[in-house]
Formats: sequence, structure tokens, C-alpha cells
Amino acid sequence: MRSVFFTLILFLFTACSSTKNLPEEPLKIEELVKETPTEHQVVVATTNPPKSEIRSSLERYLYQLQSLNTENIIAMTYPKLFTATSQYLFRGSLYTMANSSNLKITSFNTKISKIGKIAPFSDGTFTNIAYISLIKVQFINPTLYNTELSLNTLHSILAKKYGQKNIYVDKKRREIHIKKQEKMLAIKEKGGEWKFLGDNPAYRNLYPYFLPQDILDRI
Repeated sequence: MRSVFFTLILFLFTACSSTKNLPEEPLKIEELVKETPTEHQVVVATTNPPKSEIRSSLERYLYQLQSLNTENIIAMTYPKLFTATSQYLFRGSLYTMANSSNLKITSFNTKISKIGKIAPFSDGTFTNIAYISLIKVQFINPTLYNTELSLNTLHSILAKKYGQKNIYVDKKRREIHIKKQEKMLAIKEKGGEWKFLGDNPAYRNLYPYFLPQDILDRI
């Protein structure tokens, strides 16, 4: 999740000279679901209590992300992450995005696409998770990306990072839509609740500093 926010903050400082044609239609979150694992991999049986429990916790966590509830996001994040990185900076990045005078998140939707097999480790259980996000960001600073050329330029940069079909620019509203597949780990220590942790290269660089070895050996 944090990588998404840092990408959005990067909008404020990005410059490039190339342009591309923009997609004609807004993005739909269902379109990316078709590219995720097949149905038997993603459907969680309601008769499986552990997976029903984790799905319920995951839905609550994704709701906190969608509403940018900083304190609840932190409360549902795997706490040992903050032994390897600053909780203060983590909180600050969320707060900055929620209260930016330059841009506003007008819509943030998610769809769970995978809950993996729940496996034991030395301190509890864990699994891997995938979900799709569709985030819409509008520039509210009138001097920011206020020309068609600058919006085309931004689209070109983002398309290189996320793929042409996963970026849409609404030029009238000066709004960017980004569609992305996200990965996480879900970890439940003995006697505790499910907590969530981003699974991307930035987070993985930190994993060796706080994740148990028997999780590291299996991801």
C-alpha cells in the first residue's frame, strides 16, 4: 500500500518530454480480475472457518485503506514491521496523502483475488494474499498538470510503470486512474489477530530484519 502512496506523491515532482495517446474509456476493476488466478484458486469456501476468518479481517483492512483511516491501517499492519522502519514516517505518508493540498483521492476500490493456503510457522500462521486496486486521483492544485501536454506526459510515465491498459487520464477532471495488482502477507501470531504486510520489493528488503526465518524460507 505504501508504494501506491509514494507513487502518487511522485506525481508532484515528475517531468518528461514524451507523449502517448490516452485510452478512451475509464478503467473498470472487473477487467483486471479476468487476468488473476482461475476461479478455483480465488474463491474462498465459506465452510472453511480459517479462511472465512481471514477474509473477514482482510475486508476490514481493505476498508481502512479505502477510507485512508491512518490509525486503523497502522493497527492492522503487522507490528514487527515498525522494528525495521519508522512508524512515524509511515503514519506521516498516510496523513500527507489524506490531507494533500495538491491532489485528492476521489475513489479507491479493491477486489480480493487470492487468499493462499494458510500455513503454520514458529509463532502462529500466515498466508499470501492478492487483491486488485483501482485508485482515482484528482489534481486540485490549479497549477499542477493543467495542460493536455502535461497530462499526456504523466500518462506516458505511469504507463511505463503499470502498463498502458492500467492507466486512464480524465483530462476534463484532471484525474488519473491507476489499476494495479497488489500482494500482501497475512500473519496471525498465537493469541493474536490477523495483521497485514505489503509484499513488494521495497518491503522484501526489510523482511530479513523482522520476519521469522521459517516464513522467509517459504515465500
